[in-house]
Amino acid sequence: MSIMRVVAITGCDSGLGWALAARSAREGLVTVAGMYNGVDTKAAESLRRLSAHPCSLDVTNPDSVAGFRDYVQSLLNDNPNYKLHAIVNNAGVMTIGDYEWQTPTMIENTINVNFMGTMRVVSAFLPDLRRSALENTMPSVPRIINVASHCGLQPLPGFAAYSASKAGVLALTKALRLEHRRHGLSAVAFVPGGFVTSSNIILRQGASGNAMLESLNDEQKSFYGKRITTLTNYLQSASHNTRYDSLKDENIIETFVKALTVESPKALYKVESWRYMFYYNLFKLPLPEGVTSWLIKKFLSFPDN
Repeated sequence: MSIMRVVAITGCDSGLGWALAARSAREGLVTVAGMYNGVDTKAAESLRRLSAHPCSLDVTNPDSVAGFRDYVQSLLNDNPNYKLHAIVNNAGVMTIGDYEWQTPTMIENTINVNFMGTMRVVSAFLPDLRRSALENTMPSVPRIINVASHCGLQPLPGFAAYSASKAGVLALTKALRLEHRRHGLSAVAFVPGGFVTSSNIILRQGASGNAMLESLNDEQKSFYGKRITTLTNYLQSASHNTRYDSLKDENIIETFVKALTVESPKALYKVESWRYMFYYNLFKLPLPEGVTSWLIKKFLSFPDN
């Protein structure tokens, strides 16, 4: 009886998540795609045509996470040759703006989705993955793949909450890898690099910028108002409602395939364009803080107010 590996991926409505689920299915893995917008969308239907299994999922809701795990478990129970190979924590949100500008709701939602959502899914699936690893019936090591970010490796201004959430994901992943190495279970961080224009991750940035401005007191509005308006207009012009299948970056997708399918995965898989590599290596140098700040400003290329 040939073993069929099962992969569960969160945040598959569009962008990176949809591309990862589509590629996983094309690789012949039994792919369960967690869909925040439900299973009656064009994105979900397209994944069905690839023989993936869309399933509703809100990583901030413990009952939804439990239902997602139960759906995967039902596939395993109904198909004795199916074995749980990986969970991929991809669901994420990002709101850009200085920490003082962001409302408590924005900050808490970033942590709740990116970090706590990852922890909820790991907690739900960890016993199943550990048992799968101990059975030792698959040709490759079962694994947890957590999608992190360069912002978790190098925090940036305007990304405080997001950077904190992704730094937490990186720390969690390292700890899980150390805890479960003895069980034959691996934990992997996947840093995909920049893909904002191929996703909807900043689609609501315009509304968020307006909400930030409205939430400030008069002194803060006087001090920050022009900066917030300038940045909001810039980001809103750079964002647009992309198709669910817009991400075509083969380097990102192929790097993910390695993290997903290699027999014994590394701790970190990172995608860096030449621009990212150049600047992030400069950020690591023991330069004067003013020089590093100037380099970060050049890297972000946000408009001056």
